[in-house]
Amino acid sequence: MPSHAFTDDLQQLLAESAELETAHADLRTGNPGRQYGLAALNRAEVVVCVSAWEAYVEQLVRESLQILHPPTPPHGVWEALNAFVENQLARFNTPSRENVRVLLQQSIGLPDIHLAWTWRNCTSPQAVDRLAEVMRRRHEIAHGVNPRPIIHLAQTFIKIGVPEPNGTDPLICDYTEYVPLAQITRLEPLPTAQTQGA
Repeated sequence: MPSHAFTDDLQQLLAESAELETAHADLRTGNPGRQYGLAALNRAEVVVCVSAWEAYVEQLVRESLQILHPPTPPHGVWEALNAFVENQLARFNTPSRENVRVLLQQSIGLPDIHLAWTWRNCTSPQAVDRLAEVMRRRHEIAHGVNPRPIIHLAQTFIKIGVPEPNGTDPLICDYTEYVPLAQITRLEPLPTAQTQGA
């Protein structure tokens, strides 16, 4: 099942990042080297991306909670859990690894989600370090550190596997490719051993 948090929140909010990249490209002089006068756009992109990540995590928790909702919950229990989670979300304002871990653990019982934050040539600890660096930069930008941090504009890509056209095992890929995050239109979980045999 596609995640509405992904399609309705993350993708739409990351579209603003793509707009900033387009504005940056349109304002470039064409000369090699640093493009003066565009640094604010780069800093804005960091803030936009972090706010998109934060909104995604918040909506993912709400979406997960609704999926976990039993058809006939015990009287009062569901309301109490929902109120607790909404309180946690109201206090969630820095989507760092630790804050995401605590939020997901306390709200939906999912421990150490960061262990799944991996991609080609990037281990979970490296992904955690990259998030920490982005969070540090966002903090500097949002809280007026002077001199202003220099942010180099870079396309954000994710490595995905493309299944074999006639393959029977969806976990075996024909090839992999880098895809800009803005072009991803849906995510589906990989099948597990249990769902593969079903």
